[in-house]
Amino acid sequence: NNTEDDDDLSMWVVYEEPPGFPDQYVARRYVLEKDTGDYVVGDTLNDVRAKLPPGLMRLERSSHDDPQVRESWI
Repeated sequence: NNTEDDDDLSMWVVYEEPPGFPDQYVARRYVLEKDTGDYVVGDTLNDVRAKLPPGLMRLERSSHDDPQVRESWI
């Protein structure tokens, strides 16, 4: 999985316990709202945050987000 891409159009969305990852957090990378297939997994939210590329800015969860979404990073 490519986590080094610094594409300005990338967004990482952090999910809590998505399907296939019970008791874990997963950050998935999207470019222009399309899933790239890139992801990182951790047992805690901080584990996932530590694996994201440096220099990203955190966005709070929106009330319109899927219930499993915890935060996003751009």
